[in-house]
Amino acid sequence: MGEHRVAHIDDLPVDRGLIVEVDGRQVGVFRVGDEVHAFLNVCPHQGGPVGSGGLFPAIRGEVRNRRLREFHDPDTTVVACPWHGWEFDVRTGTCLADPSRRLRPYRALVRDGEVLIVVADRDAAIETRAATPDLQPPTEKGAA
Repeated sequence: MGEHRVAHIDDLPVDRGLIVEVDGRQVGVFRVGDEVHAFLNVCPHQGGPVGSGGLFPAIRGEVRNRRLREFHDPDTTVVACPWHGWEFDVRTGTCLADPSRRLRPYRALVRDGEVLIVVADRDAAIETRAATPDLQPPTEKGAA
């Protein structure tokens, strides 16, 4: 597991993400108040650069007296992918329209004002297997 310094907290914009490179991967880093969140810079919809998306309060709706009322939810901040507008809760990475779709999270820390992204050993192992196609799992003898 490795910690990677990517920015100072004061360098993070409050209205959009900041794309940084960590171990050859693009990671979108987002600041919401004193919290920092990080996700792989790939939207699960069509691969857009979600890390450069804007931050907004979620729009909610409710029906009262057979009328729809829409309002901003100040407790839920979303990042909107710039390609097609898919919105994700910036704290959890969950898509608001389809909760089965999520952004891939990275652990983000703030230590002495420095923003650190933690890359787990399993992430490096996954990349090694993907970059080395000849390292495939062994097959059973006689399997076609």
